[in-house]
Amino acid sequence: MIKQAFSLIELIFAIIIIGIMAQVGSSTFKPRTLDNDVEFIVAKIKETQFLGIGYEHYSFKDDKYDDGGSSVVGCIDLTPNSLSESATDKNTTVSYKIKSTIDGVNGVSSLLCFDSKGRPHEDSFELSTLYSEKKSFTIEYRGKKKIITIEPITGYVIISK
Repeated sequence: MIKQAFSLIELIFAIIIIGIMAQVGSSTFKPRTLDNDVEFIVAKIKETQFLGIGYEHYSFKDDKYDDGGSSVVGCIDLTPNSLSESATDKNTTVSYKIKSTIDGVNGVSSLLCFDSKGRPHEDSFELSTLYSEKKSFTIEYRGKKKIITIEPITGYVIISK
């Protein structure tokens, strides 16, 4: 007996196998927007802390970062617009735009400064107030949230869900 067509059971099995393979394949290509934004913000905080270490803030208001930027050495503004501006490189076409919202950042409290020992300060060096407790920021994108916590005294950054 010569078989000239596929049976219904063979077609159903083929469709099920293709569906399973499509599901596995599509799950590996999910966007990591929230993770990318959190990693970028943490990298900018660590970069700012690194720039502040060993830097003496004698005349805090007049000292600017030496690349022609407008940010003060050892301080970072944690608003999405400011972070996106600091991600744009004028010499190349590389830029990064924050797509998540940042809660816990409003008004004056959006400025995070590090002294010459890498310790986090509240808002500016003029007040000379070290963090006495943890400072947390909630990063949210499409209903998913991650929390960035900055430890007092050490400036250590922790990412949690």
